[in-house]
Amino acid sequence: MATLKKINRSRGEAYQIGFSHPKSGRWIRKTIYCNLKDAEKIKNKIEADLALDVFKFNENDTDNISWQELLIKYRKYAKRNKSEKTNKREKNVFDAFNRFLNGDIPISEISESTIENYKQSRLNSGIRSATMAIELRILKTAFYMALKWKFVEINPVVGVKIPKDDIVKVRFLRINEINRLLQVIREDDNCDFANLVLAYINTGARRIELLFPNFTWQNVDLDGRKIQINGKGNMKRFVPINDALFSILTKLVKRKTIAPFEFKPDYVSHKIQYYYKLAGIKRANLHSLRKTFGSLLLQNKAADLYTVSRLLGHTSVKTTEKYYVDLLDDNYRDSVSSLDKILTQN
Repeated sequence: MATLKKINRSRGEAYQIGFSHPKSGRWIRKTIYCNLKDAEKIKNKIEADLALDVFKFNENDTDNISWQELLIKYRKYAKRNKSEKTNKREKNVFDAFNRFLNGDIPISEISESTIENYKQSRLNSGIRSATMAIELRILKTAFYMALKWKFVEINPVVGVKIPKDDIVKVRFLRINEINRLLQVIREDDNCDFANLVLAYINTGARRIELLFPNFTWQNVDLDGRKIQINGKGNMKRFVPINDALFSILTKLVKRKTIAPFEFKPDYVSHKIQYYYKLAGIKRANLHSLRKTFGSLLLQNKAADLYTVSRLLGHTSVKTTEKYYVDLLDDNYRDSVSSLDKILTQN
């Protein structure tokens, strides 16, 4: 038996006919634009053809692939090929897009204007431009796979302009804040955690980049005084071991553990918030330690923007510039001001 349901479409009166494919058993949905009388005739014709086994249907007909069917296939693909963190991020985006669609529809009905309306709806709700840019990239990837699987003929996200990223205000720690933070951690008799905090500050690593299983003693070269960090997309980079980090690692290596730091990621995030509160440090999180690394290098002119970008594992110097634009402005101002001394000597 086929089903018939009236649906709301901007193009006019529409009905959705659903039926089970006679060979694959897959549930098929067909959207037709007509009045109720004609829709019932089409439904009856489909039922008759199915009963007589003369119904001809191309299973690759993209009109019959719904957004939810694409989503099921894509998420199976993503689960096999992407990290758990990436899958969670993508799920949040798809959930938001589902709420916007307010029901399942054929992907052939998702057009550039659909995506543009979604973008405006999200921006009007108050999300940042940078967040919207991420959401559009995720949707573009999903529709790219739909294109690869021949479910669609065009990617509806391609023509939508991605918003420019907002200038991000970096929350990094001042020297006195670092000292207060380390003091409360040590007073809590948690020297191992203090060592981890110092490691983050002296390497600029992301949370999981210094934790097991991403970081073990195999990543540490004490003789060469460098560590290998496995970053996003399994991109590897090397960070020199300075004296502070060398002192920490030479003590920890004597324990003969699998990894220098064996904390769970969620524990680290929750614990740092606990110590920030004890130290009276506001609006900071674990990522602030990574930002502190870059900020200290730039503020003290210990490294240029390109070097900081490489050490942080950014794919583009533009990303680094976005995060540290305020510090760069100060450096540029100091650089130009230094001409006063040079010129007065001549």
